[in-house]
Parts: sequence; structure tokens; C-alpha cells
Amino acid sequence: MIEVVDPDAPDRVVEYAPPETRLTTLTKEFFMPRFLERDEAEREPPCELYPWDGVRNVRPFSRFQATVVEGVY
Repeated sequence: MIEVVDPDAPDRVVEYAPPETRLTTLTKEFFMPRFLERDEAEREPPCELYPWDGVRNVRPFSRFQATVVEGVY
């Protein structure tokens, strides 16, 4: 599950606007709830075909843009 949150108040999910992302990971071996990602994105409203929130325009967190190294991991 991915949520878009306010970077200054990470417990608050934002309206459909562009702050930081918060991720919850659940696999067979691992559970990490509400982990703040190093990226930011825009929250996208649900549509008929996909009735859940989405994200778009994922990019490095702008406050760290000068120091973030992008890559595949």
C-alpha cells in the first residue's frame, strides 16, 4: 500500500497534491508499516476500472534533490 503524506506531518494523508510517499510493505518474510519513502509523488484519485488511490509523477524528494542519487535498486 502506498499513501501520499505531508512531509511536515507524515501521519497526515494529503489531498490530491504532490508531497512525499509513505509505503507499507507486507511479504511472507517481512512487514514494514508506514515507512517514509525517499520519493515524492502526486496522489491520483480512483477511477472506475481501478477503484483505489494511485500515484503519478514519482520523483526524488525535492528537499533533497541536490543530494539524491537516482539508480536501480
